Amino acid sequence: MMLIADSGSTKTSWVLVDTDQNQIHFTTSGFNPYTQTKEQIIAIIQSEVCKNLTDILVEKLYFYGAGCSTDENKMLMHSCFKNYFKEAIIEIDHDLIAAARALWFNEKGIVAILGTGSNSCVYDGKNIIDSVPALGYILGDEGSGAYLGKSLIKDFLYLKMPEVIFEKFSNEYHLDSEIILDKVYKQDNPNKWLASFSTFIYANIEDNYCTDLVTNSIKAFFEGHIKNYEKYIDWPIGVIGSISYYYREIIEKVATGYGFTLKKVIKSPIDELVRYHLSIEKQNK
Repeated sequence: MMLIADSGSTKTSWVLVDTDQNQIHFTTSGFNPYTQTKEQIIAIIQSEVCKNLTDILVEKLYFYGAGCSTDENKMLMHSCFKNYFKEAIIEIDHDLIAAARALWFNEKGIVAILGTGSNSCVYDGKNIIDSVPALGYILGDEGSGAYLGKSLIKDFLYLKMPEVIFEKFSNEYHLDSEIILDKVYKQDNPNKWLASFSTFIYANIEDNYCTDLVTNSIKAFFEGHIKNYEKYIDWPIGVIGSISYYYREIIEKVATGYGFTLKKVIKSPIDELVRYHLSIEKQNK
């Protein structure tokens, strides 16, 4: 049995593949070793992952996760999974590698992740050859759901929203500064909470305020990330994640304005990752 996981900060998509290539899909909470303790990670594995794998022997586990870019974080995740998958070959890698393989397989291209958080790299068909540091939701994550939510919340607190949007937002969420500051500075996973407001933005995208909010967020992503890859301007861009899926037209327009070509948009990498690993298994037989 081969188990493949694509994990962001919000959720993890899992696919269990047997020798006949039959697939079982399930989802759990997300993982991120930068924002979660070892105890929190183990708790999710025990309470959410293992309950979907009763009496199943996993022989290979390919886990791609947010925050798994350093050797230290990879070792942490590996040790957590090894407690429960003692017989399995376990490979831990970064979500950028997952995005690159899902988008391009063995072709070259620029990779952008736009989900709860954001990230990017240049992929030569085998390896990441250039990248910009991912600074997280406090210092970076331009273009992401968390960045959009943060921009929306700031405008709400500073009374910079148009009156119609302000009233809609107030009536739907019933927030004040005390609640917001508690959620952001005292509660767990503030990035997820901020990103949750991207649904409100999408629901009101026909309003110029919301359109501009998304456009400016995507421009900030291109300024902070993609412009650093101008020597690869002839390489196509592939974008992955929920934000890219719902705001494809805006992203395509911004990309064209910067001289890049948006070629691929995938909402979630998991199905393409399964195809990738099955192709590798076939090649190795």
